[in-house]
Amino acid sequence: MNDKKKHTDDNKISDLVSFRDEPAPKGLHKEVISLEQIDQEDKIKIIHELKPFGSMYRYSSLIANQSQAPIKEVKIKIRFPEFLDLIRSDPPNMILDPLNLGEDEENQVRIQFKEIAPESHYQVNVFLSPLDLEGEGEIRSYVTFINNKDFVRALDSKPILILFTPISIERSIVPSSHIAPFSKSTENTRAIKSIGVGVDGQFDPDFYFKRLCQAIQDQNFQLITRNEENRIAWYFGVDLVSGEDILIIGQVNQNKIEWIAVGKNPHLLISLLFKISNGFGITLIINETIESIDQIYDLECKYCGSPLSYIPKKGDAITCLKCNNSQVVWN
Repeated sequence: MNDKKKHTDDNKISDLVSFRDEPAPKGLHKEVISLEQIDQEDKIKIIHELKPFGSMYRYSSLIANQSQAPIKEVKIKIRFPEFLDLIRSDPPNMILDPLNLGEDEENQVRIQFKEIAPESHYQVNVFLSPLDLEGEGEIRSYVTFINNKDFVRALDSKPILILFTPISIERSIVPSSHIAPFSKSTENTRAIKSIGVGVDGQFDPDFYFKRLCQAIQDQNFQLITRNEENRIAWYFGVDLVSGEDILIIGQVNQNKIEWIAVGKNPHLLISLLFKISNGFGITLIINETIESIDQIYDLECKYCGSPLSYIPKKGDAITCLKCNNSQVVWN
């Protein structure tokens, strides 16, 4: 930001003086460089990364303009395997192309904006959740833009391989006093999967609490303690592949179902929460509570990613308690 300069009043001395145009001293001429003369080659960069983000992955793609001229008509495309589901994006106006890309079995999300200013950058994020833990594929970014010489240029990132680690849980019995310190340990990370069931009619919390607990037990976790009145239960297990301990907490909070996973490996927690929530949905289909897994809705704010406080009625909006943005979960 430019500092505001304070101009002083010199009693209008300039009105009393006759100014003449004097030739500029030699060596003080400043060369004017047009935007077309600025070299942008190798100064437009694309940087990307894939990281765990709660119960899903966040793929970030940053386009950096390190030149002294803007780039225009910037288009970003992100391709990812079809076994990943696009939950939300930042900015939220990214477009998911309705058709996959043929033989590659990929999906594509894209966004376009006017320009990136000189010596600045623009970042987009997509948040992806597993649809299948058996898949293997790549995620990468493609960028096109018009440079300062009105030429179209293209960049693409190196692909990042996505491959889920096999999970094999063995029951582990620990004293209930072990739960709190394990959950609060700075060595562990935490991931939350919060969902709502999109059906009309009265919500039966005991019915859903029983089935969310069963979904955890189906993954071979050991029940440590359960509070029937508050509908919350704690389970413990060890992953035989990595040898790491994992805590799973299941609860019914208002009319939403939640699982909280705690452990050292965030990638493992993503896979576990998918298996548990997916098993829960299949159980509801079998007992005819829902007709399709599409009636299970992620209760994550599409603007900031925070868990929503409840699932509203069909067509009603809910306001996120963190960012205050309103949204409709299901229609």
